[in-house]
Amino acid sequence: MSAPISSLPSSRFLMWLPLIGGLLLLGSCQVPSHKVSGQGPWAGLASEEPVTRTQTIHAISGTLDRNLAPLLFPLLNDPDKWVRLNARSTILKLAGDRINTAPSYDYLAPPRDRRYAVADHQQWWKRLSQASHPSP
Repeated sequence: MSAPISSLPSSRFLMWLPLIGGLLLLGSCQVPSHKVSGQGPWAGLASEEPVTRTQTIHAISGTLDRNLAPLLFPLLNDPDKWVRLNARSTILKLAGDRINTAPSYDYLAPPRDRRYAVADHQQWWKRLSQASHPSP
């Protein structure tokens, strides 16, 4: 015995059924997530993946928020040369017109030659911040 025609799903519904099923299947898939640290929205800086650290540096660069520059100083000694290069470039971008006062830095230098980079940049940035906010 066959079902009456009125109880069969419409052909439009049947056409969309595979798409709906596929979307449900894709929505239930899990993807690996990035490591989260206590650094709030910039947790990607602590990622084990150099690409994630670099992407986070680019996001910080796009904010033009000078207050975020100190987050990049530790990355001047990062194991990945591209992370070091992008961190330094972003720090200089955030320094604005004071770029020429930055300490010297070679992102390709061996670790022993870069060991003071973080402290040098922290001191430089502190001087920049004091100069831009004169005390009364």
